[in-house]
Amino acid sequence: MHVFTLLAFLLPVTALRPNGRRSTYTRRSADAITFPQRDFIGDLGARYQQLVKDHYVPMACLQAAVLAGGADIATQTLEHAQALDYSHVAAMSTVASTMSGGANAVWLRMLEDKYPGRETDAIFKKTMIHAVILASIINSAYLAGVPALTDIYSSGLPITEGVEGWTVPEFITLTKLEVCMFIPYNTLAFSFVPPRVRPLTHAMVSATFNVAVSAVTLGYWDAWVRGAAHLAHLN
Repeated sequence: MHVFTLLAFLLPVTALRPNGRRSTYTRRSADAITFPQRDFIGDLGARYQQLVKDHYVPMACLQAAVLAGGADIATQTLEHAQALDYSHVAAMSTVASTMSGGANAVWLRMLEDKYPGRETDAIFKKTMIHAVILASIINSAYLAGVPALTDIYSSGLPITEGVEGWTVPEFITLTKLEVCMFIPYNTLAFSFVPPRVRPLTHAMVSATFNVAVSAVTLGYWDAWVRGAAHLAHLN
């Protein structure tokens, strides 16, 4: 009986494995055994970093597609749509994946190679090139591509006539919004965000911008502006 009592006391203290080595268990009290905890958030971050390193452009495409699709669903939900237009969601995700995702990731890398560093001159050049040239291309792709792809996805057939391109007022609206959002963002991103992470942060900011793109391409924007002006007048 004394032998079993002694073993019951010593086992939690020594916690020996069958091969005689000390286990990784830790003892906080005479009757408590805890297990080593893994840093799951750290592991997830490390895996994401590795994915971005190994698959830079595909990851940028995937991130932009998911966030743009979510933004479009949010826009339609805000308008209390009786049935979601999934063809429009797919069109938004497609254009976002190719332009805001893949093409933008390549352009960001090229800008960093052309104007490396975080000096004021380099940051200014990268920010203005992105705002003036790249933003115009991406906005045009949304305004022309989303309606065309929506028709294709909804009918299942290629559209041979009747595809409407972007209008000047729509282009000006999105360009103003893009300038207000992305010039401040890019100034901070080119200063503080590592180049490898920029496609993700850009996609996150673009998700907010995509709400406005969805509103424009779905025909909600003018009603939103009138509603905002009415609320401002009441206040």
